[in-house]
Amino acid sequence: MVAVVCAAACAGTRQTASGGAAGTGGGSSTSGGVGGADGGGVVFAHYDGPPPSYDASMDTPMRVVGSTPLGDAACAAQTQKAQQIPLDIYVMLDTSASMSDPVGMTMTSKWTAIRNALTTFFRDPASSGIGVGLQYFPIETPNVPDTCGANTDCGASGPCDFKKICEGGTDVVFCTTDADCGVNAPCVRLGLCSQNQTLACTAFGTPCTSRRDVCTALDGYCHGRDSCSPAAYAAPAVEVAALPGAATVLTTSLGAHMPDGLTPTAGALSGAISHAQALAKANAGHRVVVLLATDGLPSECTPTDDMGLASIAASGLAGTPSISTFAIGVFGAPDQMIGQTTLNTIAAAGGTKQAFVVSSQQSNVEQVFLTALNSIRTAALSCEFKVPTAAAGQTLDYYAVNVQFTSGAGQTVTIGNVHDKTACDARQGGWYYDVDPAKGTPQNISICDTSCTQLRGDPAGRVDVLLGCKTEVIIP
Repeated sequence: MVAVVCAAACAGTRQTASGGAAGTGGGSSTSGGVGGADGGGVVFAHYDGPPPSYDASMDTPMRVVGSTPLGDAACAAQTQKAQQIPLDIYVMLDTSASMSDPVGMTMTSKWTAIRNALTTFFRDPASSGIGVGLQYFPIETPNVPDTCGANTDCGASGPCDFKKICEGGTDVVFCTTDADCGVNAPCVRLGLCSQNQTLACTAFGTPCTSRRDVCTALDGYCHGRDSCSPAAYAAPAVEVAALPGAATVLTTSLGAHMPDGLTPTAGALSGAISHAQALAKANAGHRVVVLLATDGLPSECTPTDDMGLASIAASGLAGTPSISTFAIGVFGAPDQMIGQTTLNTIAAAGGTKQAFVVSSQQSNVEQVFLTALNSIRTAALSCEFKVPTAAAGQTLDYYAVNVQFTSGAGQTVTIGNVHDKTACDARQGGWYYDVDPAKGTPQNISICDTSCTQLRGDPAGRVDVLLGCKTEVIIP
């Protein structure tokens, strides 16, 4: 964990064009983006007013190349310990029937392994302070039969749907109509071999691997049994609350659930993002993310295609407030390649680059799933901090804020400011406010991905936020 200290600087000290602090003896830090620059440091500029990244109409400023002292030692009048932005995670957990399948060569089910991993995560001291909430999918409609053979079996919850796959392909691809299959049409009802039930088939009544291993049609499923409504999934089974206090109610809820049903991913993901946005609005200053944990491909509720699901995650990321979507998948051999593609597409659209995928063929699913949870915790927490407050009787100048990183070896560099996330430099990194100071009051400081990667790679390092010296801005 990177230690964080904010240094509040005294008023009246300003940065000169050459980079030295007027009226001071300079300082010990050097200007150089954590992400690195072309051999000699980051290109910065100092301003007496708002940087041009906030006002494009300003004249081109003087450029100051790295190795200029910021003067932090002379400026600092007091220090504050910065607060990392509180993290809230809304977990949308798959409890479809396939969660009952065993992992590896053991008698342990995927559900047991995942439930144990979550329980360990909730009770881990490293999770203390994180808010966690929980909902499951599918949410089932009461008094609807588990299976059906005809529409009449379902009553008002019909019609009776049957799982279908594209008959012409080599992989198992679920479909609703021939149009879903393209060149791999037709879309036909799915069956399983009676003895070797890991094999899908479509020619009912014919042998699979032997005369006794016959292709048998799967029972149908009442169309209205599993809810597709985002509103249903936006209502949590356990509302977000801080660990470790919330651990007991979370683990009790997990213990009361058993796998059943299909996989209505679209409704579940939409509802999760909706609730996360409501939480973020109600808890200003918190970072709220969604964690989608699933073991199967979307099998009901539109959209079921990758791009359609990605659009749901993308809308959450682009929304106000922005919600990131993390994803963990636990897949068997038949689904692993397709499942990884689907979840990677969702994660990329949700701003978290790629999913964590666990093979259910290995016996240590619980530990690998827990490792994924820990990685998500680190990724979500590491690089967002609250804007520190000015000293008593002083007003904070948002254009006189600088962010520095001191490595575990004692080398200090200045991380340059950029306008927003879209302006982050791929090589030099940077940092930005959650709100443009020209338009509102910033609450948070976010470190760009390139800089954040190096911060995470040096757990002995320290981040300092300095107030009073004119902001150093990365010039593209």
